[in-house]
This record gives sequence, C-alpha cells and structure tokens, in this order.
Amino acid sequence: MEIIRQLTEAHEALLALAFSKKEALIQNDMSRLSKIVKEEPVLLKRIATLEQERIESMGTVTMTEWIASHPEDVETLRALLSTMGQLRKANALNAELLEQSLHYIEWHLQLLVPEADDFTYGQSTFDRTHFNRNA
Repeated sequence: MEIIRQLTEAHEALLALAFSKKEALIQNDMSRLSKIVKEEPVLLKRIATLEQERIESMGTVTMTEWIASHPEDVETLRALLSTMGQLRKANALNAELLEQSLHYIEWHLQLLVPEADDFTYGQSTFDRTHFNRNA
C-alpha cells in the first residue's frame, strides 16, 4: 500500500497546484499561472509512473476486490479517492474561471475593435442600390 500512499501524496501536490492556479486566475497573475502550468506535467508524469507501478503490483484486481481481500487498506484507498474527488472539483472550477476570463477578454476586444462594417461598404449597400443593367 506504499504505492497508494505515494499516489495520494502526488495527487495532494496536484491539488495544491490547482488551488494555487485558482488564486492566480482570480488575481489575474499570469506569470504565476505560467509557472504553475509548467509544474503540472512533472506531477502528472510522477502519477502516471506510480499508477503503472500500482498496476504491476496489484495486477488486474479491481480496487473493490483488493479491499475485500485487504480490509486494512480501506482508509488508504479512501484517502486517495477523496483527494481525487477534490482535485476533480478544483479542476472543474478552474476550467470555469478560465472560460469566464476568456469571455471577459473577448467582450473587451469587441469593445476595442469596431465591427468591419463600420469602415467599409458592405454587400448590404449594393443590395439596397438598384442598378439598371439595361442602361
């Protein structure tokens, strides 16, 4: 179960980054956000490696089957699942914050950059004009 503890620790570190990312998004601190985004792949690679080790040590046994034969590991697995659930929620919130930021930026750009029709004659001008082709 040492691998599960290590997986939990790695997920907790990723969760801490997710909370830091949320704060960076709220404060609009792009340099801090950039640093956080660069740290994430390192943790994700660590988690992938640990997950591979877990699969190799546990085999094809599911978590439910493992708990049935190893009841002493219930709390360790519960901690991992809890951390993963918190991470899922934090990532969903961060995705929503990013989307709101993008909408805000898009709205500001639309205010700053006028529509193209304001400067040129569009097709609508030609549609309103009646040309006599027979002349």
